[in-house]
Order: sequence, then structure tokens, then C-alpha cells
Amino acid sequence: MFFSFTLCLNYKDAEKMNIKHLVNVSAGHPFRESIQHALDGDTAVVQLKDVDPEKGLDSTQLYRVHLTGRKSPDYLQQGDILFIGRGYRIFAILVDQDLQHSVAGSHFFILRLKPNKQAVRPDYLVWYINYKQAQRYFSQHAAGSALPHITRTTLENLPVLVPPLAVQERLIKLHQCRLKEKALLEKLIEKKKQLVAGLLDKTLEPYQEDRS
Repeated sequence: MFFSFTLCLNYKDAEKMNIKHLVNVSAGHPFRESIQHALDGDTAVVQLKDVDPEKGLDSTQLYRVHLTGRKSPDYLQQGDILFIGRGYRIFAILVDQDLQHSVAGSHFFILRLKPNKQAVRPDYLVWYINYKQAQRYFSQHAAGSALPHITRTTLENLPVLVPPLAVQERLIKLHQCRLKEKALLEKLIEKKKQLVAGLLDKTLEPYQEDRS
């Protein structure tokens, strides 16, 4: 299984190119002040608290705001990629749902596939950015020492291996299977933990009653 996974990355028909040839990169919405939730806000905002490298985007708790300014906001589209390039966890997530009237905060870069690039899947690019080859590139080119960050130029120059669409699909399916397996194992570990805790409590129960 893992042999096939590695083999796909060395597929003979794969093309290698900088990611700027595949996507347009833009910055998130520039909020001048801290984001305050307004129940009657007309725009939702995706923040760092709403994303996770494995679970993706959680849109259930998005803050809502009233946007001001003359510039029309660049609303997120389904299929956009949000890149987090500041801190010790550099990763990307996919906007896999239709978020109407939503913007990304200023902590993100937004990657949007170019109209003529149907030969690459956005979920494949997300996977590749989070995979060890891209992560190694970011580690080597990160700016800053106290808080590493990836500049826009560094992101745009990320080399990406683009295999045929059929291979991209197999890679994504394999990755999704791995995530599901990990989630099931974590649930199993938690259930075992609760079971052991219950057995320990029952074992100690008679001694606690004697002392009282």
C-alpha cells in the first residue's frame, strides 16, 4: 500500500512546475481591527480557529461581521485553497463547501485555480502542500527565526509534481482512507481509556466505602 503511494509520486508522466503556474495567489481580507462577532453581520469570516490540517474547515462557528470600505470583498468560492504560512504548522485546507458571502482573514493566503488548469485537482494541491516534499521546501525557505513564516513569493515558487488526474484521484482516496483509519483508531483508544478508567473506579470503590 505505502509502496504504491510513493510510486505514484514518481509517475513518469507527471509534470513539475511552480504552483504560481497553476493558481492565482491573493491575501486574505485586511481587517484593521480585531474581529468582533455581530449576530446581524452580512459577511462570515474564516479564521485560524476554524481550520485544522486534518479535519479541514469547520464552518459551524464562523464569526459574522459588517464589512466597511469601498473595495468589494473577494468572497471565498468552493474549491479555493486556504494556506496558513505563519507559525510552526504550515498547512493548507480546502474550501469544500459553498460559503456564501464569506471571506478569509488576513492570516491566510488564498489559492484559486486558474481557469485553464483543469489538469489539477484543488484537493490534490492541498494534499501536496501538506505532504513531506512541500513541507521540506517550506522548512528550507521559511523567513524569520522567532516565528517562521512563508512569504508570498516563496509560496508561489513552490515546486509541485502534477501527475495525471487518475493518479491524483487515487492519491486523494488513499489519503482519505488514512484519515478515516486514524479517526477510528483515536475513537477506539478513547473508548479503551474510558473502559479502563471505569474498571479502576470499580476496583477502588469497596476500599473507599470502608474508609467512610
